[in-house]
Amino acid sequence: MARKNINTTIDEDLYTEIKILAIKLKTNANDLIEEGMKYVIEKHKNQDDKSQ
Repeated sequence: MARKNINTTIDEDLYTEIKILAIKLKTNANDLIEEGMKYVIEKHKNQDDKSQ
């Protein structure tokens, strides 16, 4: 899958938690942020399916 650089702001404490978790999981923060974004998309897709 192609990658896209983005520029955004995020709560500093939240990002610190993500970086710490990434270290514990031996991954990088970007992968965890992407995982979270995918989770939100799926969550809302499922809500849309239930409302139809």
